[in-house]
Amino acid sequence: MPYSVVIAKPTKNCNADCSYCSAPPDGADKWSLDDFKIILNRLKGNLTPKVDWIWHGGEPMLMGPEFFRACAEYAESQGVKLNFAIQTNLLGYNSARWRDVFENVFEGRISTSFDPYKKYRTIKGKADTYDRMFWRAMDDVIADGFRPLVIGVYDEGAADRAMNIFDRAKAYGNYGFDIRFNYAYPAGRARESGMLIQPQTYGKMLIDLYDRWLKEVPSFNITPLDQMLSKVAGFRTLLCPWTKSCGGKFLTIDPDGSVFNCSEFSDLADPAHRFGNILTGGVQVSAQPVEVKFYTGADVVPALASSPASREIIGRNRNVPPDCKTCRHFEECQGGCARDAVLFERGMGGKFAYCQSWKMVFDRLKESVVTGEADPFLYRLGIDPVSARYRVEASRGAA
Repeated sequence: MPYSVVIAKPTKNCNADCSYCSAPPDGADKWSLDDFKIILNRLKGNLTPKVDWIWHGGEPMLMGPEFFRACAEYAESQGVKLNFAIQTNLLGYNSARWRDVFENVFEGRISTSFDPYKKYRTIKGKADTYDRMFWRAMDDVIADGFRPLVIGVYDEGAADRAMNIFDRAKAYGNYGFDIRFNYAYPAGRARESGMLIQPQTYGKMLIDLYDRWLKEVPSFNITPLDQMLSKVAGFRTLLCPWTKSCGGKFLTIDPDGSVFNCSEFSDLADPAHRFGNILTGGVQVSAQPVEVKFYTGADVVPALASSPASREIIGRNRNVPPDCKTCRHFEECQGGCARDAVLFERGMGGKFAYCQSWKMVFDRLKESVVTGEADPFLYRLGIDPVSARYRVEASRGAA
């Protein structure tokens, strides 16, 4: 605490039925405006001056534009500065109903997802319907002057399709979208699937994308490569997993008020990582067996922050494996994602599952900084290439 990022899931309902959804509908009621008011009133003394408030789901656009306008108006009336953003499938977008909210409430902070296998993303079981509706909505969003971030989730069989979305982003020219490449992970409907893409495969996919990015210098950014390049140059970022310690900075709130550290821990739905419930005031003081103590008003959020689950995540920064702390990339990686260490049964202090991927990519990024290949993108990120080279060479000398 204080928290700088809130991921709010007002509903888990969705207008699609994707087969690998990490947060499928669970029967919980959606938030009302009164729920938002209770949550904000309990949070507002425990937030940084500027907070990234990310509407997530489920499909948050099912809440309707009036809900988001009303939430923004209430936050402003309380003197709370929230930078609202939305993660959405865009399927419900039309200009007449949503453009004003996208512009004046979200201020263009829009992310969506579209994955390489059409067969996994469906509406009433029909992949072609989803594909057609998504790209029609994307065209409308871009025509309205917005630049979304399109997130792709890649498994072992899809890595060789990563260039397809690169090609599509490039075809839009200067007025299109940015892209992010995530590894698929077993949660929600895919919970029992095990590791869905091998670290070597994911690392090579990112390096191939980076080499093409350097060669062609397109107008769009690629995450996580842009964030990793910033870290190599010595800059801090608030985006996970590059925050050094996400514990105590992030908060995710589910439709029923359950609180977790981040959306990824929320997707796991493991009571061991649940802080408590911000709506009921119940704080989980023990996970095995589950024991809950109730608080009211302004006491709720400090109690959530002191819950065993919260303290465990905050402590990960001190409890990463010893070989992480001696790694040549530890300053940039900081031990990787806590959720993934837990997800693959390595424990909160265990090895990040995609350690090998990050080593491969950081090696390539640092090489490109030293040779000057990365200069165009360093300039784009507002980073002096000479300073970045000096930092990389100095760290190599220290090692």
